[in-house]
This record gives sequence, structure tokens and C-alpha cells, in this order.
Amino acid sequence: MTRFAVNHTALDTAAQSLPDQVTVLGEARRHLTARTLSTNAFANVPGSQHAQTGHLGNIQAGDENLRAASSRLTGVIDGIKSSNAAVRRWDAQKAAEIKKLNPDLVVPVLNGGAGGSIAERNSASRARIELARDAAEEEMRKLQGSVGPVNREMEIQQLREKIAAYDEILNSNTQILSFNGEGRLVALVGDLNSDTRSVAVLVPGMNTGVEDFVRYTNTVGSFAQADTTGGTAGVLWMDGDFPQGLIQASGAEASQEMAPRLADFVNGDLRPQLGENTKVTVIGHSYGGATVGLADAAGMRADNVVHVASAGMGSGVTELTNMYPENRYSVTMERDPIQWAQGRAHGPDPDDFPGVTPLPSSRDNDGWFLPDVGSHSSILAPGTDSWNDINSVVNGSIRTSQVLH
Repeated sequence: MTRFAVNHTALDTAAQSLPDQVTVLGEARRHLTARTLSTNAFANVPGSQHAQTGHLGNIQAGDENLRAASSRLTGVIDGIKSSNAAVRRWDAQKAAEIKKLNPDLVVPVLNGGAGGSIAERNSASRARIELARDAAEEEMRKLQGSVGPVNREMEIQQLREKIAAYDEILNSNTQILSFNGEGRLVALVGDLNSDTRSVAVLVPGMNTGVEDFVRYTNTVGSFAQADTTGGTAGVLWMDGDFPQGLIQASGAEASQEMAPRLADFVNGDLRPQLGENTKVTVIGHSYGGATVGLADAAGMRADNVVHVASAGMGSGVTELTNMYPENRYSVTMERDPIQWAQGRAHGPDPDDFPGVTPLPSSRDNDGWFLPDVGSHSSILAPGTDSWNDINSVVNGSIRTSQVLH
């Protein structure tokens, strides 16, 4: 019987390299349309107006061809990613079905990761970040040189901040596992290998962008640094279009779009690089909690899931159906205003959901309370009770007697 196999590595490599070509096409468009010739460029002779019109038509036609080529290439990239993700989800689903039939069976993941060593992926991702930085700088120069009634200072300032963020990433020692031109990235603090004992994966919440890279790598890196043996790694997962502002965050669309990609990353990219006994803890903060909850429902093979000031279990989640997480925990500060959102658009409140255990530092409120907005972020601050609880989950030191019942 003939057998067919999907070469995930080849598809991942193509999907990661093709955005560079999209960037090149974009640069070509910018250079093509950057200069317009003056009305007397073709000399004041009979037919000059016709020549100028023809020249402008050629420029416009060239610009349109480049735009169409860029759009087609983007469609190819999206097609590769969605097809590859669909096959990975099917693979994970079948593995789960087999595991249910025989819980003691070790079900291998057929995909061998995203392709290339971590060093190679870091190098390729940094090259793409440099291209994105150069493109942002070129766009800023164009805006600075533009003359017109519209004040572009706000756009220029946003580009300055993005360029500074790219510089921070490029100057960091953090390994970048993936990056695309939209600012989505996955970063690694520590090492991933057969000797790694535990991995913390952090999924942040709304308003997340490349400007938050340092803050969040410091956060997830704190779990790795707390392990003096070097056996813990931290992964910052920002591979999605996070909602910007409360209006976008009130909808579930972003979490529904990101969740399958998160599950694919854990199942098809992270797991194959680790030993059988390595424990993976996926931490969802705020809006990221809803994303993690939906990834859990999609079959994510995490050992632990921690909802931290989570917006909810995920839109549409009514019960725990994924057999893989051994434990699910939640922690919310007593006066965190996220409590007003829990149990609404993003599914049930994790703090009192059956099968989810509140950590000791989680506090219940009784009726009306004065909100403490700062507690929503400080819950992840290293050294706090809540961080210590989360770290005990990551490093496996938590005991049943520690948690609330």
C-alpha cells in the first residue's frame, strides 16, 4: 500500500522564508513609487504630455503588479500555514483517540518540530526582524519627509517605538524561535533538549506587541532563572494578533484564532524537542487565559495549565474534554477588575470551574469591591505569593495539601 506523509519541516521552512519575499516586494513598491517626475521632466516639446502620461501609467501598472504578487504570495503563506496546522490538529486528535484506548501507550508525534536547530531558527528569525526594522525605519523617513496638512507625528512616534522594540530584541540574548512581519514571535529563555525537566510557556493578554518583548521575556525568564540547576526553560508565545484595547478584547475572535496555533506549537513544535518526562506548564494571563483555555479544549498536550487573572475558560467551553493536562490551576487577586469580565464573553470563570484548582494566593471577593488595577499585572511579579505559587507548579514542587479546596 502506498503511504503519503506530510513534510511538516519543509512546509514550515517555506512559510518562514516566504515572508522575506513579501518584504522584498513591499520594498520594491516603495522604491518604485517614491519619486514622481515633475511636469517638465520630459521637456516642453510636442508629445511630452503623452510621454509623461505613459510613464505614470507604467509606474502604476508596475505598482499594481507588485501589489498583486505580494497578495498572492501572502495567500500562499496563509494556505501553507493553515494546511500544516490542520494536519497537525488531525494528528493530535488521532493521537488522543489512541491514548484513550490505551493510556499507557506512548504516542509519538509524527512531526519533527518547526524545522532546523534552535540556533538556525534564531538566526533566521533575527534576520527577518532586521528586515522588519529596516522597513519601519524607511517608512518613518518617508513620513518625516512628507509635506502636507495632515500631522503624521503620532504615526512617526509609533514607528520610533517599534524600531526601538526591534533593537531591544536584536540586542537581547533571548533566542527567537519564530518571527513574521506582523510582529508575531515566539522566544526562548534557557535550553530545550532531552535534559530539560520543565518548561513554562507564557501567553500574555490584550495590547501585547513587540514593544512588550522585554517585559514578558523577563517574566517567563524568571521561572527559568529560579531553577539553579538550569533544568527549566521559559517560552514567550506571542504568535498571534492580540486584541488592542477593551473593545477588541471584549470579543472572542482573537482567542479563537490563536488557540489552534498555540496547541499546534505545544504539540508539534515544543513536545518533540523534549524528553518524555519533561513537564510543560502553559500559563495564560488575562486575555491569554481565554486563549489557553481554548487551546486546552483543542487538545493541547500540556501537563499543567494555569489561568492567571484569566478572562475565562474560553468562549463556548462548558466542560473539560482534553485528557492531557494532569492539573489545571487558577489564580486571581481579590480586587482585580478582571473579575467583572469573568464568566461572560470568554466563557466560565476559571476560579470556580469544576476541575480547576485555585492556588493559595487566589482570593475571593464578596460582592462589591474597590478595584486595584495594578494587581492585574503585579500578579506575575517575581517574589510575590502568586508568582511563588505559579513557580511551584512549573517546577513540580506544589502539593495537593497546598491548594485551596
